[in-house]
Order: sequence, then C-alpha cells, then structure tokens
Amino acid sequence: MTLPRISVSVKSVILHDDQVLLLSYDDHSGFHYNLPGGKAQEGESLRDAVRRKVQQETGLDVAVDRLLLVTEYVPAIWNDEFGTVQKTQFTFLSHPLDGTTPQFPDPPDPIQVGFEWTPIGKLTEVYLLPRINEPLVAALHGRLNDPFIDRW
Repeated sequence: MTLPRISVSVKSVILHDDQVLLLSYDDHSGFHYNLPGGKAQEGESLRDAVRRKVQQETGLDVAVDRLLLVTEYVPAIWNDEFGTVQKTQFTFLSHPLDGTTPQFPDPPDPIQVGFEWTPIGKLTEVYLLPRINEPLVAALHGRLNDPFIDRW
C-alpha cells in the first residue's frame, strides 16, 4: 500500500505601504505571479518556514504577523492541473524588516523573471497562482469569514 503524499507549504503576503510583493514567473503555466514561499521542512514551524523561504526567494528578512488563508489542492478535483501531489498551503501576513530590499536569489530560479510591489487594490487584476486573488484581498481587509479556500 502506498502512503498518500501531501505537501505542506507556506506563502507570505509581504505588505509595505499598502503594496504586496509579487514574484513573476514564466513556465508551463504561462506568465503568472506567486507570493514568496515554498515547502515547509519536516520539524520546521510554519512561521520559521515563511522566514526561511522569503529570505531564500527575495533576500528580505520579515516579521511574520498572522495567518490569512489556508488553501487546499486535491489533484482529482482539478484533473491534476497542478500535479498529482495533494497540497495544503498556509498564507501568512508579513512585513519587511528595516534595511532589507528585494533581490533575486543566488543562484537565480530559472523560471522567475522578476518581482514587483503591487497595490492591494490591483491584486484582483493579476494572474496569481494559486487563484486566491479575491479571498486574499478580503482577508487583507478583514472581510473574510472563513480562511479555508478549497480552490487552486
């Protein structure tokens, strides 16, 4: 019997002057944006994973504030659109610490093409993966009743 594979990842909404840092990518999904983050390691707290992944991907040191969203991806529901591994993603609100500015990782991610500060009001207009634009904006404004999102 094969054990089910479930990936646990974290993402960070890095908020500065009412803008969110988005990373831009061009890969098999086309041009899109992601929030900084990635897989948590076994034995690592989710907040520590946020700090580690943000530092790796952007060079920023952040203070992790609160949990905004939990997103679930079940491959069978989405016809394996984003792979065959079930995923749970925890998205936290963070703020950059003084003295750090975003920069490309070293070595660079070959599919990352840039990053940009995007006003909160423009988040519903970008192609963000997973597709959490509207609940993300609602969570940032304190208008999200249920932080669990079952779409990807």
